[in-house]
Amino acid sequence: MRGFRILLSMLLVLLAVPAMAQGLTKVRFIHEWRFEGHVAPYLVALDKGFYKEEGLDVSIDPGTGSVDGINRIAAGAYDMGSMDINSLIKYRDGADAVPIKAVLMTYNKPAFAVLTLKKNNITKPKDIEGKRLGAPAGDAAWQQWPIFAKENGIDTSKIKVENVGFAVRETLLAQGQVDAVTAFISNKLALNAIGVPDDQIQAMMMSDYGVHLYGSAVMVNPEFAKAHPDAVKGFVKATIRGFVFAYQHPEEAIKSIMNHNPVAKPDIELQRLKVVNEYCYFTDDVLKNGFGDVDMTRLESSIDQLATTFPFKNKPKASDVFTSEYLPPKEERMVKN
Repeated sequence: MRGFRILLSMLLVLLAVPAMAQGLTKVRFIHEWRFEGHVAPYLVALDKGFYKEEGLDVSIDPGTGSVDGINRIAAGAYDMGSMDINSLIKYRDGADAVPIKAVLMTYNKPAFAVLTLKKNNITKPKDIEGKRLGAPAGDAAWQQWPIFAKENGIDTSKIKVENVGFAVRETLLAQGQVDAVTAFISNKLALNAIGVPDDQIQAMMMSDYGVHLYGSAVMVNPEFAKAHPDAVKGFVKATIRGFVFAYQHPEEAIKSIMNHNPVAKPDIELQRLKVVNEYCYFTDDVLKNGFGDVDMTRLESSIDQLATTFPFKNKPKASDVFTSEYLPPKEERMVKN
């Protein structure tokens, strides 16, 4: 009889597992890029059960860029995703664009930068005049160069721009074949990898020199948001927990990267996470005002700046591309340094 009761209890437990899963709201999430150090916050939230605690059954897939990712969210292949908000702004310019909105800003500052070596004596934007600038044609930072140049009064006719490959960009800089390159701030790691120490690298974040753009943000398919508003709120809340954990415990957070990308190099990805935490995620503005919201005036200004590089036909407003309605209260988004 006792054995029967044990078997019955085990059966009830097994039956309860799918029942519990059925009670969770499924969220299909796509990240704009492969699983590298900067993606750790999302994978931490997944691995540590933060999403499940909010009643969510979340799957996270790597992507191949923001343009493709936004199109997948628009088509309903994914419910939510992390994509570049500047790509979303351009997408929303389309007359038939699905009204996707960002609901959580993660890159308070975009990673766009100009990297050089201190021996080249380029300490401010105007110093690039008369120099050789290496820029891959498809580089996201290069795409914002016209804004950077305009805001800083750079005479671009005095700069020799060379179209360089992504794979050799940092090598050419280290060898002196170019004097500066457009890149992400995390590309400092590529310079370190070929023997250039940090104290020889000069980095200019474009956001520190008049470029008002934000970076990547969590965005949602509007039909999913309408049908599951509490799921969106829960996802945002759990994701913020993941970002804070990865900021305060980066070494442990990298374990989640290795869980999902075992061929990654943990030491490199740890440094990548720390660089992006410092320069992009947890800026002075975020530490002062809380994680995840935007200054709508700044966002509106960034849309105006994008007109420098993009011929708008139906230029969206800030309120068309971001909403704070799914964010937790400010006091719940404050972060201790």
